[in-house]
Formats: sequence, C-alpha cells, structure tokens
Amino acid sequence: MHEDTRQRLNGLLNQLVVVLAFSIPVYRKWTSIAAALVMILWLAEGRFTDKLAALRRHRLSLAILAFVGFAVLSLAWSADPAAGLRDLTKYRYLLLVPILATSLRADFHRRVENALLVGTALSLAVSYAVFAGLFRLRDAYPGNPAPSMSHLDYSMVLAVGGLIALARLLEGGRRPGQQLAWAALLAFVVGGLLINIGRSGQVAFVGAALVVTPVILGERSRRAAAAGLMAVVVLLAGVYLVVEPFRARVLDGVRELDAAATQGRYNSNQGKRVAGAIVALDMVRERPLLGAGVGGTMERFRELLAERHPELQAIASWFPHLHNQYLQTVCETGLIGLATLLVILAVLALGPHATPHARHLGVLLAAAYLLGFLGDPFLRKQLPLVLFTTIAGLASAPAAGAVEKTGSSAADPGNP
Repeated sequence: MHEDTRQRLNGLLNQLVVVLAFSIPVYRKWTSIAAALVMILWLAEGRFTDKLAALRRHRLSLAILAFVGFAVLSLAWSADPAAGLRDLTKYRYLLLVPILATSLRADFHRRVENALLVGTALSLAVSYAVFAGLFRLRDAYPGNPAPSMSHLDYSMVLAVGGLIALARLLEGGRRPGQQLAWAALLAFVVGGLLINIGRSGQVAFVGAALVVTPVILGERSRRAAAAGLMAVVVLLAGVYLVVEPFRARVLDGVRELDAAATQGRYNSNQGKRVAGAIVALDMVRERPLLGAGVGGTMERFRELLAERHPELQAIASWFPHLHNQYLQTVCETGLIGLATLLVILAVLALGPHATPHARHLGVLLAAAYLLGFLGDPFLRKQLPLVLFTTIAGLASAPAAGAVEKTGSSAADPGNP
C-alpha cells in the first residue's frame, strides 16, 4: 500500500475514534457504526508486522487476550457452544484496546477524551430536561431520565465522565477559568448521577473518587492527599444528608439486602441479585476451576434452580444473565477466568502508563469498574464495554512519538 494512502486511512481512523467517543453517551447506532468502521480501517491500514511486534509487549492487550482466549477455550466444555459463540461476539469491542495502542496518534488522545465529555454533557442536558418533565424521550421519563440507554449502563457512563472531570480538576491548570470549567462539569455530572437511578454508577463514582483523589494529590504530598480525601468524604456525606432521593435509594438498597439476608425476602431489586448469587455459588462449587463454559451457564443455572432452589424459581428463572460480572465470569470460566479478569483490572491500574494523566485514567477506570461489576456484567453490555475499552485504550496508549503522525508505529505501547 502506498504510504500516502496509509496516512489517510490512519487519519480517518483517528477521526472516527473521536466520533466513537462522542457517540457512546449519545446514540447507540452511531457507536456501533463508528466502532465497526474503526476496526475495518485498522485492518485496511496494514502494518501488521509492526503492530504485532508492539502488541507482544503491550501488557493490557496480552491480559485481554488471556481473558478472551480462555473464554473461547471454554466452548469445549460448554453445553451450548453455539450460544457461547453468540455471547463471545460481544467481546469484539475489546479489540479497541490494541487498535488505540497501535494506531491512535498522541495528538488525538485529549480529543477523544474531550469528545466523550462533550457527549456526556449533551446527553445529560437531555436527562435534566426529562427529569424536569419538559418532555419524554423513548423510555425516559422523570422517574428514570436516562435518555439513551438503560439506567444501569447510563450510570456507569456518568460515573466515568465525572471521574475524568474530577481527575482533570485535581491535576490543576495554569488558568483559573479552566479549573472553574472542570469544577462546573464535575458538579453537572454528579447532579446527573443523583437524579438518575442507577446504583452501580453511583457506587462506582463514590468508591473511585475515594481512590483517585489521594492518588493524584499524593503526587504532590501526603498532606495534600490526606486533605483531598477528607474533603471528598465530607462532600459525599453532605450530599447524602442533603439530597433526599439519593439517600432514599441508598437506604432502600440496604433494607432490601438486609431483608434478603435475614428474612429470605428476595422479591426486590437487590433481593433478586442475592437469589441469583445463591444459585451461582452452587455452580461454582460444581466446577470451581473451569466453570460451565460460555453459553452453557444460564442453562445450568436454571437446572440447579429447579433442582435445589425451587422456591427461588419465580424470582430468578427469567434471568438472561447473572447481575454481577464476577459471578458471571466465574460461573462461565471458573476461577481461572476470574483471575484473567482481575489481571485486566490490575494491569489497567498499575500500568505501565506513558504519562501521569494516563495513570490517572487507568486508576479511575479500574476502580470504577471494579465496583461497578458488582451490580451488572458490564462486559456483556455494548455501551459500558465500548466505554471501558476506549478509556482503557487511552490509559495504556504509548507516549507522544510512539505512534507517529505518519501513522507508523515506532515504539512499544506497553512499555514507554
């Protein structure tokens, strides 16, 4: 291929990654189209020898390969490998990590990040309008104002957007106006988290904020880290005390968990998750190392439900999946598969990272999804998965100069 053509393809790929990031909070169809075009352009761009050489030393791509590879291997013992193949097609979005590592130019990193934040702000403006009763949009209404996806998925988008704004605020800047803008965006997104009903994103934001604040401020001094952590705790406590709907959601969740654990009352949002976990743990005891295999998990789940827990059938027989990424993974691919998932999060947080900001992105994303996975299997859901891989790609991307502006890879993206 002529080098000019390769450069044009790489430039178009980079522009489409920006479109992809903007689309995640805004419109699912744009996300699907943009992601597919990015993958096609990456293949058309060529340079496979250079790309593979770089990816052999890119730790996050290797961790993802281990996770997906073992899931593919589990088809050998799955009761329904055809269903397993359909499930595995969702993991194609994990390809965005090696794509960004080998083809995204350094001057596009902030553009991609900013596009995600702009898309988040625009979708959130619609969410506020729906919440205020100004209009309804598809399935969104004042009691559930998520405008472009399910409330659980939307809460994770807001959590990650808010955490990026928090990181940019804590990193500091030379212009006070810039800091004010980041503070305003952070407040805008946190307000959106409070009016939306997805607990997963709320838990993810709170937990990750408690992690990322001392991580960033600790680069200055321990005193700054301690002061920042204390400030976050005070602010979160204030929000809990002042914002009644948020406090009610927290207390409702605690009551539902207590009723399930102490009284066996599972007919509630959290109670259904507990019921599913009871059956899932039986599955883990059966095949602790290898799991039931991708595709055969929910079939075996329903069999055990009928055999050992008939009293829970009315509660859990309809589950399309387990409402917890860790349980979903360990039931599908056992403790080995769970270990590969945890390695992905560990590599994301620990690096190596090309810049301090990339490190902050890795830490906040790992912490957010570490907690968010408790509420839903977000790696099985398109938009949270694309969000994860896009930001993970930025966090693990090479330093400036490693992917040259000519579109050729010149350095190792995993070890800057």
